[in-house]
Amino acid sequence: MARYGVVVDVNRCTGCMTCVIACKEENLTRPKVSWNRILELENESLDCITYFRYACMHCDNPQCMKACSHGAIYRRSGGIVLIDKNKCIGAGDCTKACPYGLIDTNPDEDYYPGHKLPYEEMGDTHREHPPGKASKCTLCAHRIEQGKEPACVAGCPSKAMIFGDLDDPNSPVQN
Repeated sequence: MARYGVVVDVNRCTGCMTCVIACKEENLTRPKVSWNRILELENESLDCITYFRYACMHCDNPQCMKACSHGAIYRRSGGIVLIDKNKCIGAGDCTKACPYGLIDTNPDEDYYPGHKLPYEEMGDTHREHPPGKASKCTLCAHRIEQGKEPACVAGCPSKAMIFGDLDDPNSPVQN
């Protein structure tokens, strides 16, 4: 069985934020919710900035899953940690339990209140984010099922992000 992950070559990342935009576009997360973030780390002694991608780690032993009293968080095949929107009651225990602070609560806010844009009416369940419920990176499980890379990886112009099976010695993440 695969155990999916993303490896980032920080020497190649330019901090362009394309991965952040690709994630937003693919998943249509609500305003103020970002599943994919870029941290800027300054090193004064080396006179350089290193960019670091910050997204759900899809932990082997997820603390968020243990904290969820309604069983809304689960690990599916490939080690991907997901939230069942139908089971989530928005208690926020998972948000507090995530050691990385990478679970958001969806705000009751739309980009264009009262108006649905054509791409919002496509009916893709991965683009539905009910207000008041927990929300986090899904590693684009819907794309993986189609044999594609996560949107952040596919969109990276500097090829700093590599997707693959962390347990497969022949996977691109092993090189």
